[in-house]
Amino acid sequence: MANSANTPLNNPDPNWVWATPAIGVPWCTCGVDPLTKQPPHQVTRPLVTKYVTETLGSLPERMTNREIALVVQSLWRFPDITPPIAESLMRSVKAVNAQMAEDYPLATAMAAVKHFSNTWAGDDRP
Repeated sequence: MANSANTPLNNPDPNWVWATPAIGVPWCTCGVDPLTKQPPHQVTRPLVTKYVTETLGSLPERMTNREIALVVQSLWRFPDITPPIAESLMRSVKAVNAQMAEDYPLATAMAAVKHFSNTWAGDDRP
C-alpha cells in the first residue's frame, strides 16, 4: 500500500533536530565560546524563522525543496547551491522527513534547514 503525503513516514515529528549539537562547519564565524567550546551564535528556531520570512516574504504552511534551498543559501550566504551543498541538503531533508517529497510542512522544512546547519561539513562558503 502506498503512503499518502501526510503519513507519519513522510512527516515524522522533526522537533528532535532542535536539540542536536552542531557537528559540522559552524554557521557563525565569531570563533568559539571559551567555556562551552561552541560557536556563540547557534542556528535556532527563531533565526531560521527570520530567514524563512526574509527569503520567502512570509511563513508559508508548506515549503518546497527549492524554497528550503533558497533559505539555506540566504542563511549561509552561499552565492549558489553547488552539487555538494545540494547533496547535503537532500540528506538533511531525508533525516527529518524519511524521504524526499514535493513539499513539506513548515516545521519539517525548518528542521531540514537546522539539520543542514548542524551537519554541513563542506568548504563552499565564500
